[in-house]
Amino acid sequence: MSQSRYEYDENSETWPYFLLTTVLVPLVPATLSKLYGFVSEATDKDSSSSFRSIKKWFKPYNDKEIEKFKASRGRSRLFNKSNCLVALGWLLTAILFLKISSITLTVSETNFDPWKILEISDSATEKVIKTAYRKLSLKFHPDKVDTSSMSQKEIDAVDAAYVLINKAYKALTDETVRENFLKYGNPDGPNEIKHGIALPKFLIDGPTSPFLVLIYVLLIAVILPLVVSSWWNGVKSKTKQNIHVNTADHFMKVMINANPSKMILIDDILEYVSHAAEYVEIDSTLSSKKVHSLLLSYINREPTKDESLRLNVVSITPRLLSAFIEIAAAFKNTDYCIKLVDAHRSIIQALNIDKDAKTHKFQQILQLPGTDISKIDTTQNILTLGKLLKKPTIEPSKFLGVDEATVKNIQDYAKSIPLIESYECSFKVPGEDFVPPNSSSHINLKFITKSPLHKSRPELKDLAKNVIESQFKEEESLENLKDPLKVVEEQKDIVIDNLPPFFPDEDYIKQNCGWVAFLVAQRDNKIVEIPKMIKKADLSNLKLTQEQYIKSECQISTFKIQLQSPTPSAVGEYQFRLIIRNLLYFGSDIDIPLVMKVEDKPMDVQKDVYGIEDPDEDSIAGAMAQLRGEPVKKIAFENEYESSGDEDSDEEEELWTDIDTDTEVEEDAVDEK
Repeated sequence: MSQSRYEYDENSETWPYFLLTTVLVPLVPATLSKLYGFVSEATDKDSSSSFRSIKKWFKPYNDKEIEKFKASRGRSRLFNKSNCLVALGWLLTAILFLKISSITLTVSETNFDPWKILEISDSATEKVIKTAYRKLSLKFHPDKVDTSSMSQKEIDAVDAAYVLINKAYKALTDETVRENFLKYGNPDGPNEIKHGIALPKFLIDGPTSPFLVLIYVLLIAVILPLVVSSWWNGVKSKTKQNIHVNTADHFMKVMINANPSKMILIDDILEYVSHAAEYVEIDSTLSSKKVHSLLLSYINREPTKDESLRLNVVSITPRLLSAFIEIAAAFKNTDYCIKLVDAHRSIIQALNIDKDAKTHKFQQILQLPGTDISKIDTTQNILTLGKLLKKPTIEPSKFLGVDEATVKNIQDYAKSIPLIESYECSFKVPGEDFVPPNSSSHINLKFITKSPLHKSRPELKDLAKNVIESQFKEEESLENLKDPLKVVEEQKDIVIDNLPPFFPDEDYIKQNCGWVAFLVAQRDNKIVEIPKMIKKADLSNLKLTQEQYIKSECQISTFKIQLQSPTPSAVGEYQFRLIIRNLLYFGSDIDIPLVMKVEDKPMDVQKDVYGIEDPDEDSIAGAMAQLRGEPVKKIAFENEYESSGDEDSDEEEELWTDIDTDTEVEEDAVDEK
């Protein structure tokens, strides 16, 4: 009966591999995630360089503090805990690789290799084997080795080496020993069971063993539960919008108690947001009043003593407003959603459009860098970007109150602000040319982006043929019918050239530089769908000249909203409004009236694509079709009854004919008698 015993990794042959695997399992995914983040940041350098070009001619009043904020944000992003752990992980990996590369595998009974013991190749002939055996025998034979100056451990090592040499020779020359080696991996045949432990013996049996046990206890009973508990508390404390649950609860209470007769101002929105729990995470001493005052002073462009704290507060506010928009949309409150978007833009532009009537009136002009309400000639009716660029009533330098060089820079900035104009917007049902009742539909918007310098959109017939065929029209392929939104996802991401100079967090602007769309019912002015972001569109039109824009070089973009609810079951016309608001700029908005015309056209009018007839009324398929409201083939009951009656009458005639014939035969027989 075989015995079993434990073997420890005395020669460090196993535990480095075990530790290396343990380190690489979490390290490789974490490193790939970090690399993806660095690559994504590298692709955004173009917009960052454009932003620096603005700084050459315009610097906000808090420019130094903004640069310090960005520098500290960059340092914290580079030298954060996760990056340090990844760096330490790769340092440990390098040390383990060096350790593994220096390991010399000791040949013993557990890893018996006769070719390695005899220092020959595995294809060596018997003659070579014998020659190698003789040389090693002379070298390690106990009688040939001078053991007078050796320790007992060294003498035992020499004896063990000689024994292994003899075993290796027999394993390659003796048939019985060779069979044992091939079958059991050992020339002595089946041996005792050995359990290897990938740890040095001194850690298990030595004086350090209690510390190892303590480490295991701390890891399993203390550290692991703490990590899991911390992760779970973090998950429970955040919503899907990545805001604190207490913040979401506060926003919901605001919407529940909303007064529909009260006009909402930017100041009210900022007061609601100031109660968010996220601000306390920045500074535990921050009160809601302090946050509110910091936000108000920021959008009024007033200097403050604690600019660093204010920038930290301002940097997270748009994210909270975006979450607030989703909650307000869930309550179907259109007025709050529109005002929340205005508050979002006010934070990005550092512009309080509700400060006074003049600021509200000239909001599109005041969002441009280098403009100031105290310098603008407010007697002029230049209220939009288009009028400033195309048909100003006076010289722009006189209107803005700046020199000619600054005017050119301001106008170049204004030209880069994207406007949106619709070509076609309607409800669509995949595979149908009308909207049937109880069907899955989506909104299909074909639009162009343009510069405020451009005039009205070009006629559709003037566009390039390939633009009309590939961008305006959509191929009715099986893939597009299955996934109508695929066309939208294939478009380029929106990347703006110039970033607003006052807001400190450039990354947030780059990720949220599009439009948000609300679908509103006309009958009650309530939102009927979850707001959707327009994050993909072709902005190449902004760089076109007016001549190129009017002619055939304009590109068309597509935006779609998949409706969550089916179309109404009743036939009729339903009035909606698609409200599209830009999250960064004032004046880049559009409202589109929409009519959903629900029709129930008969099936015989529609084109039968597959040539399949309607199922019979009395079949299972017919029963299922009737449940779905689809037409079925009626059974011709009257014809069947008539046919059945004819058959019965024929049978009766035949029957009576037979009877009559029999009677006549009987009568003839009686007469003969």
